[in-house]
Amino acid sequence: MTLLVGLGNPTLRYAHTRHNAGFDILDSLISELDLSFTFSSKHNACLCVYKDFILLKPQTYMNLSGESVLSAKNFYKTEELLIVHDDLDLDLGVVRFKNGGGNGGHNGLKSIDLLCSNSYYRLRVGISKGMGVIEHVLSKFHKNEEPLKNAAFEHAKNALKFFIESHDFNAMQNRFTLKKPLKIES
Repeated sequence: MTLLVGLGNPTLRYAHTRHNAGFDILDSLISELDLSFTFSSKHNACLCVYKDFILLKPQTYMNLSGESVLSAKNFYKTEELLIVHDDLDLDLGVVRFKNGGGNGGHNGLKSIDLLCSNSYYRLRVGISKGMGVIEHVLSKFHKNEEPLKNAAFEHAKNALKFFIESHDFNAMQNRFTLKKPLKIES
């Protein structure tokens, strides 16, 4: 089994903020597959089992995401872990993939690294840098950023659909990496 995790913060206060990119992408995937999340108090997360994937949205707040991830990883005895998250070191609209490595200062990844190790796949969605890291990641996208954000999130969702069917991270990485944002037609 594979644990596919979208990172974000629970509650309406953080809905659709930059830091909730992982939640938003998983929500879009679940909606397209005509599935739904259910809350698991055991893992303090919203989860959905689909094929041989556990889709998970930790409800611990970002800085404690590793607790939910570790709980689900151990309970389901998953062999692979893929984390979908925002990355402020990437320009808005960029989608990249990584296998292992550092956390880039991302508190959700720090928590996962601490409790689970840093040997996992990542789908990184660029949110660009802004003035003040905390304020920026917890802010909503500006209206003029929405088309680019929507295109990147759609692209990331399609990458996940491909991964669910293929179980091939390298093929997903080769096919779906966007080093530059997609061109958006006006």
